[in-house]
Amino acid sequence: MEDTVAVAVVKSPSMPVREDIWSEDATATLIGAWGERYLNANRGNIRQHHWQELADAVNSRHGLNRTDIQCKNRIDTVKKKYKVEKARVSKSESEEDYVSTWPFFQTMDGLFGSKITKRSKKRQAGAAADETEAPSVRKRKRKEEKYGEVATAIERLGEIYERVERKKQIGIIELEKQRMKFMQELECHRMKMLVESEIQIQKMRRAAAAAAGTTTTTAKRSSASAPTALSSFMTLLFSN
Repeated sequence: MEDTVAVAVVKSPSMPVREDIWSEDATATLIGAWGERYLNANRGNIRQHHWQELADAVNSRHGLNRTDIQCKNRIDTVKKKYKVEKARVSKSESEEDYVSTWPFFQTMDGLFGSKITKRSKKRQAGAAADETEAPSVRKRKRKEEKYGEVATAIERLGEIYERVERKKQIGIIELEKQRMKFMQELECHRMKMLVESEIQIQKMRRAAAAAAGTTTTTAKRSSASAPTALSSFMTLLFSN
């Protein structure tokens, strides 16, 4: 007798499904909301309740369930990615030699990049000259520079929101096309069922009419044969 070898099959545990995967649209919304608060904080760290506001903005706009910690981790990841892309640009002889294809590079560069750095150097170079000006003039210039930076950042954020809204509109149009196609197919199916039902009803009516006509003819024949039989019987009786 051959020995039977039992092989125990051990199922490997299924990989957990990650719940912190970010889409490009959700990331754009997060960067936009965070960038506004970052500028309002003079490019400093934002407060803890701001992160919860960012999570609420992302969740309400995209139907997600992100936490404040997940939003903070995502921003940290975006910052690291920007540093890598910025280093690649800086290693080139000029910024025209390498153009980053990362969709958030321009936005992050507007918040952290060379343009802001150049403006800061210009302010430092002209600091000595500004000291000779009146305090009110220096204060007004600082406000104008800050407002210019905020306006540039807001313009970039507006471009991001515009792209997000354009994608949403395209999605809505596709859904409407699918809905119209489904309604047309449903209407065709309904009309087909109505036609088939009407055909069956007509067949049943013709069958009922034919059956009723056969019954009437049989009854008439029976009524006509009865007097003839009686007359024959009476003739036979009196002849005897």
